[in-house]
Amino acid sequence: MIFDYTYQRHKYTERLQLWIVYRLPRWLIYWAAIRLIAHATQGKYSKQVVPRLTAMDALKRWSDDKH
Repeated sequence: MIFDYTYQRHKYTERLQLWIVYRLPRWLIYWAAIRLIAHATQGKYSKQVVPRLTAMDALKRWSDDKH
């Protein structure tokens, strides 16, 4: 029973997050993506070749540096 409640809560939380994200202005999403890529290719990552940077690597770098 606890598993079902936890699953449902996470499912509705994700739906709410997606509902919000899909209503954001396109220019804001574009700016956030550029900011993420810029962060993932500067400082200690300045030797990164941009075309070889994956989205998951960029997100991991952002997460590691911000937390």
